[in-house]
Amino acid sequence: MSDFKQIFFKIGIVLAIVASTIFVSCKNDIEKVNLLTSRSNMPAFSVYGFETAYSDSGRIMIELKAKEMSRYEGKNLKYDEYRYGLSVRFFDDLGSVSATLRCSYARFLIEKELWEIKSDVEIDNISRNEKINTELLYWDMTRELVYSDKFVRITTEDEILTGDGFESNQDFSEWKILKPAGVISIKDE
Repeated sequence: MSDFKQIFFKIGIVLAIVASTIFVSCKNDIEKVNLLTSRSNMPAFSVYGFETAYSDSGRIMIELKAKEMSRYEGKNLKYDEYRYGLSVRFFDDLGSVSATLRCSYARFLIEKELWEIKSDVEIDNISRNEKINTELLYWDMTRELVYSDKFVRITTEDEILTGDGFESNQDFSEWKILKPAGVISIKDE
């Protein structure tokens, strides 16, 4: 009988050690738990096949399309995210498309009315036959200003211009490269 008591005693000690190890090693950092379960990290809603237009006095000025748009409504920052890219068409006073913009990622800061457009950004100014390429672009809708501090390449009918930094009005009819680096003439042969 004493051997039987010793076996139960040893089993009891082993179970106590295992149980205490499990309870001591399993702890949750409350900050990590809150971060994982926070609603601010999740979109308030998502729209698939997103299309919208901005108009002025009944005329469509800008049309946006995206595969997906997600709205985030955190305490300090509210924004729309277009993680699969965005396509924008700009219209002139006659209702014709004057320019297009395409990118692989975009984010719109709602309260600032500021677009952050990046990854393979391409703007086609159809009315002037010009193309603008860069990796990062900001579009301030309040100031009607488009700008970048990154490398930019602008292709016109006659030349290719490169440099760092770029500013333009929002219909891309007037632009300038802030730090020009080179000009390549294009000649028809």
